[in-house]
Amino acid sequence: MGYFCMPTVHRAGNLRFVVFLDDHGPPHVHVFSAGGEAKLLLGEADGRPALIWARGMDRGNLRRAMAETLAHRGKLLLAWRRVHGSDGEEEE
Repeated sequence: MGYFCMPTVHRAGNLRFVVFLDDHGPPHVHVFSAGGEAKLLLGEADGRPALIWARGMDRGNLRRAMAETLAHRGKLLLAWRRVHGSDGEEEE
């Protein structure tokens, strides 16, 4: 059995924000709630997070996840960069 590590980089109530160690760019976080998950892009030009997809997450938790991502974008980007480098994209 393989070992898969996903450090929690932020918590807000029942929401857990994670950066996967073996993930790819562009910078994003996975947000977990009871029974749900969403993938949110951190790097939109206007500084607002963008929803990539959501599964099983109710609208209230999704709104809270988006608001938390916006409010803590700097912290989340820093966590991404610590794990993946400047933007997580592979150089050619």
